[in-house]
Amino acid sequence: MFVMQEGPDLNRGNINLEKTDPITGLDTTAWFFSQTQRDPNFYPLHKSTITFFNVMNFKTINQRFSYPGGNAYLCKFRDELRRIFEGENVLRAGADHLVVISLNLAIEDIADRIKELNLVMGRFEGGLRNQIKAGIYVSDGSPQKPIVMMDRASLACREVHGIFNKEYAVFDDALKIKLEEKQYVLDHFEEAFEKGYFHVYYQPVVRALTGKVCGYEALARWIDPVKGMISPLIFIDVLEKVHLIHKLDAYIIEQACKDLRDDIDSGYAYQPISVNLSRLDFELSDIKSVIDRVVAKYNVPKEYLVLEVTESAFASDQKSLGETIKEFRDDGYQVWLDDFGSGFSSFNNLQIYDFDFLKIDMNFLRTFDQNPKSRVIIASIVDMAKKLGIHTLAEGVETEEQYEFLKRIGCELIQGYYFYKPIPLEDYHTKRAELCSFETNESPEERHYFDEIGRINFLDNTPLREHKLEIASDIPIAIIEGENRKYRFIFVNNAFKKVMRTFGADTTDEVLNRLHKNDPGILRKRYEGLIHSEETHEIVEFFEDFGDVKIVSKARFLTRMGDKIAYAFVIKVLSAKK
Repeated sequence: MFVMQEGPDLNRGNINLEKTDPITGLDTTAWFFSQTQRDPNFYPLHKSTITFFNVMNFKTINQRFSYPGGNAYLCKFRDELRRIFEGENVLRAGADHLVVISLNLAIEDIADRIKELNLVMGRFEGGLRNQIKAGIYVSDGSPQKPIVMMDRASLACREVHGIFNKEYAVFDDALKIKLEEKQYVLDHFEEAFEKGYFHVYYQPVVRALTGKVCGYEALARWIDPVKGMISPLIFIDVLEKVHLIHKLDAYIIEQACKDLRDDIDSGYAYQPISVNLSRLDFELSDIKSVIDRVVAKYNVPKEYLVLEVTESAFASDQKSLGETIKEFRDDGYQVWLDDFGSGFSSFNNLQIYDFDFLKIDMNFLRTFDQNPKSRVIIASIVDMAKKLGIHTLAEGVETEEQYEFLKRIGCELIQGYYFYKPIPLEDYHTKRAELCSFETNESPEERHYFDEIGRINFLDNTPLREHKLEIASDIPIAIIEGENRKYRFIFVNNAFKKVMRTFGADTTDEVLNRLHKNDPGILRKRYEGLIHSEETHEIVEFFEDFGDVKIVSKARFLTRMGDKIAYAFVIKVLSAKK
């Protein structure tokens, strides 16, 4: 797939090459390249720059506008290229591929023209907003086969497929090395399977509220005797292209279940392990049967094997994929939507499919410090997920500021280098006391307890109601945990802190102290109200007098774990001394 394939011998005179493409009327690349090889004076190709263009999802254009409409799109594409690249050679390379060959344009000039092209073609009639990608190859001045030059431009174009904020790529030394690595993977992946070069690394997931480990993600790593650690970005891409990714995923699933069984049998604290599923797992195998067999083989509880389906898996809108996901969830597995926000279909997927968790794409956190929009988008995702009854996890967390922000907006689970890096299983064996102790790990009872707490939406106007479709605002809200009639705050938002200050309390302990000093009759009435809320799941209301300040508070029972019980509170100031 990644080998540079040589084309026909264009110097042979017995090959009949069409000069003109019948749809666009452009010269064909095959004819143009044959002329450069026959006649050195025809065009100085060795001094040129080749820009290869590809229309994304051209099949959609044909489906929406029919084939004549698709041909009209190509002709519009041709006209704009001729206008934008006036004086350069515009050629047809087949399918939805057009090529520009130029002599005097720098990469920056070509990039500006690509941007203009997308702006113009984005206004194509019919309301179709489609993107055109490009790959650029600049000749180094040495004689080269034309097919190799265009192939390199095409390979560069392929690098930006599926990357929505990149319009073009340049074939440079870094890309050449990357393609050589892909070729190595292509040549050696069978050997890697046979000789056990693939390993499972585990990255802990922690609960934002407590910092305790509450899960792991199983990640594939290829440790090669020649190349060392080969990047997953390289080998996963190759295995997907050659339709062997399901073989790797099946291996990771089996290893994860085996390791989980070992932890259970050894008496250590154990957590759910999430594994990644590719779109091709659903296409190339009966993935439900594969997983069911492995789970039964190692006698692993189904709720302890979490299935992460990447958002790109839904690009083909397969009905069977949705049916299989429903079967998984009906059978007791958790299904998470991975990389949420990485593609255009994010919200459509939430309409069609049901998920237990959203994993927020780490790219939002990469711009966290520089782009304030990232915070708004992340908060909006958490707010929306809570209203839909879906839990949230943020991946790629690397700083305390990111962590505190995510905790403040109610994102429940955290994954990233701020807490833990992915490490091999043998490292866990040497760090059992730290990573596998019951003090640092969440218990099953705590998991259920905090999952219920996590349903509260700190960003909502009316957080005591469940699953509403309303715009959020900053209502004073707190979560209070009680045990044997002793209470403590485990969460307060900024609005709650502001109300505290109106009656002279700087800390939550001061608030509790003042509440405890109230009349015994008031204390008993408050306690009875909380019991009533637990028994009926109704919202209860209390009036408190802090001298100059009178407030009303509303509370709702959330969940119980043994003697521990959690409530959500919102408060409102009724009167205050001016």
